[in-house]
Amino acid sequence: MTAENPIRETLHFAVRHAFPIVAETIEALVRASHPGAQASDPSKASLVIASLSDLDGLDCAEGARVAVLIDHADRRPVQEARARGAVAAIPLDLPADHLRAALGSVIAQRSWWPVVTAIDPEGDLSSSRKLDALSGQQFKVLDLMSRGRLNKQIAYDLGISEGTVKSHVSSILRKLGVERRTQAIATFITAHEASARMPVRSVPDGAAAHLSRATHAAR
Repeated sequence: MTAENPIRETLHFAVRHAFPIVAETIEALVRASHPGAQASDPSKASLVIASLSDLDGLDCAEGARVAVLIDHADRRPVQEARARGAVAAIPLDLPADHLRAALGSVIAQRSWWPVVTAIDPEGDLSSSRKLDALSGQQFKVLDLMSRGRLNKQIAYDLGISEGTVKSHVSSILRKLGVERRTQAIATFITAHEASARMPVRSVPDGAAAHLSRATHAAR
């Protein structure tokens, strides 16, 4: 018996950023992740995506979910975003796949917070650094794994086959250097816990290049 596809509600969202190219790119990625999504005024949107400075002048709808755009995964803007009740802080220098994955999580009504990049004293890649090797789709699969979802459920959530999920899981285990799902999940959780207590490593400005690739991917 074929299951009927659930009716997807129209997403009304608003994007605000000082640089038009950034706002246009984020809008394109939201529409690519959620076909039929409509850009609205912040006062009518259920999802508002904006920089911290732009949030000050916005009149957001009651109950609207807010995702903050930040330049880098620095501790101060992330803490400020949390203090303002945001559900996510999205660094604009993320690789294109990770930027799409972050927005996808927010659109799916999940929170998303950047992972701290760090290298341990012995020079081995830390948990958070290992996650950088994952593609956006693999990151989504691992996120759902950490929430206790089975392969069949993950396949349904992401609209892919169970065989594709198994292939992603195998790649995730290989890239993280582990043998079992529980170890991969532990690496994921450890990395996210680290983001709350460890300083981030400075990264070069690369937002324009990442956003350019993301724009093409969204078309």
